[in-house]
Amino acid sequence: MKSRSLFRPGRGLRACCSFLSQLLLPWLCIAGLEKAVAGAWLMPEGEGQAICYSEFSDSCRAFDARGRLVPVRDYRKFELGAYVEYGLADWLTVVLSPAYDRIHSPLPRQSYSGIGQSEAAARVRIFQNESSVVSFQAGVRSAGASFADSLGPLEVKRSASFELRALAGKSATILGMESFADVEAAYRFYGGNQSGELRLDLSAGIRPSPSLLLMLQSFTSIERGSKLFAHQSWTKLQPSFVYQLGPQWWIQLGGFLTVSGVNAGRELGPIGGIWFRF
Repeated sequence: MKSRSLFRPGRGLRACCSFLSQLLLPWLCIAGLEKAVAGAWLMPEGEGQAICYSEFSDSCRAFDARGRLVPVRDYRKFELGAYVEYGLADWLTVVLSPAYDRIHSPLPRQSYSGIGQSEAAARVRIFQNESSVVSFQAGVRSAGASFADSLGPLEVKRSASFELRALAGKSATILGMESFADVEAAYRFYGGNQSGELRLDLSAGIRPSPSLLLMLQSFTSIERGSKLFAHQSWTKLQPSFVYQLGPQWWIQLGGFLTVSGVNAGRELGPIGGIWFRF
């Protein structure tokens, strides 16, 4: 796998959402898409992808200050969004990821309906050869109110942030099958006197057949805390498979689970998405 062509599905939100509604409407309310398409590889100049996704989370447990699972009042979240990236040049890719959230929390004034954690970013290539790539990305994210990312379970909503991200990817052939690995490290600077956040995202995939990709991803957040906010951390695992429906269409199905955490929500559920390359 010499590039991220396998991850480049999209032809615009209207076409993508139309196809999604016809194919995935029966299970739309329980599907979700983690940020699986983010990676070190850039889009070729003049090419792009657009992804429509939906996510539903429902949890009644969270990790306390000692990392133990404890019961909390039922929390529900529905998210509808899109992920779009486009190659302005071979060395520059722009990213836009708008989202809408509807969150129900039992705590007073913590339910929310409106713009979710949306992002605009630019990724530049630092180095690339036939099998490896190193890139750098900078972006801004809007405020959000997700269960895992709140400052304490069901408590303070996240402020808007500015993120700096370093990315590296490597492709190889294992037992005759194309494979890849991707490592990303990022730091987010938040407004509102909220503590900064270190992110570490790992992805690995292998293609047992030309139309099938198996992936395992890990997403980790670490926050030191401050005088106002407690230390927080969590790690989420996400296995999934991606199947090619046609020359430009892909579908992703899988699941996610928060496997450990401190002062963080525990999330568990299915994932799904439809991608289209243009």
